[in-house]
Amino acid sequence: MMRQIALPLAGLLAVAGALGLFLGLRSAPPSETEVIDAQAAAYVAETGGDLTDCYGVPAGVENVWLIVICEREGSEAWYQAVDRAGVPVDDEVIFGEDET
Repeated sequence: MMRQIALPLAGLLAVAGALGLFLGLRSAPPSETEVIDAQAAAYVAETGGDLTDCYGVPAGVENVWLIVICEREGSEAWYQAVDRAGVPVDDEVIFGEDET
């Protein structure tokens, strides 16, 4: 009788554990490198620059995690601020609302 309960219960616990691990790893935030690489790819697509033109700096603004800056010698710098999830943030968050 015990075996009839223990084996299905062990199988159910194994499936639940595997599902929990899968969902936990999937919801982990991206690393700094992943965020910088993604924004550098956007920079290359927009401007035709090089991936090596880009670097990231920590942001000192609330709700902004990193600022990715891409600059090529002789041209204006391109930047994109991102939050902890790697989602781009509007410039208004960084510079404040327009006072005019």
